[in-house]
Amino acid sequence: MVTDSEQVREREWGLYPWHGQSEAERRLVHPEDLERLKFLWPYCKVLERLGYAEEPGFIVLRYGESTFRVRPDLFQPVSPPAFDFGEEVRLRKDPERLGVIVAIHWHYEQGRPYFLIRCDRRRTSKRYQAEELLPRSHIPSELLSSH
Repeated sequence: MVTDSEQVREREWGLYPWHGQSEAERRLVHPEDLERLKFLWPYCKVLERLGYAEEPGFIVLRYGESTFRVRPDLFQPVSPPAFDFGEEVRLRKDPERLGVIVAIHWHYEQGRPYFLIRCDRRRTSKRYQAEELLPRSHIPSELLSSH
């Protein structure tokens, strides 16, 4: 789906504020991907741009495990999020508790991403900012001294 020359690019993230309400907006999405993108509803979600699609005029965006071919017209680059989909994290307030990033959304007022995580097989309803999470590999000193 992505051309070979794009494989070595630095990872690029962005927003695709698509609503799909008008015929003009629907034409921005590859016809084979339209129903899946409607289901995802990409507005307020942070997507990774994987590169150009094999079909001329389209780029490939990823959200979690799903990829979509869209025209680049609405793509708005943002800084890379601190964590990626599927990445294991610790809660800064409770470092023994582990979670997995399941969604990355954009907070337009704050101009930054927030994360939804799954802990103990349940998706939490709390929105986490990057500073509230730690990489799984980060083991706080208080945990090291207690073991």
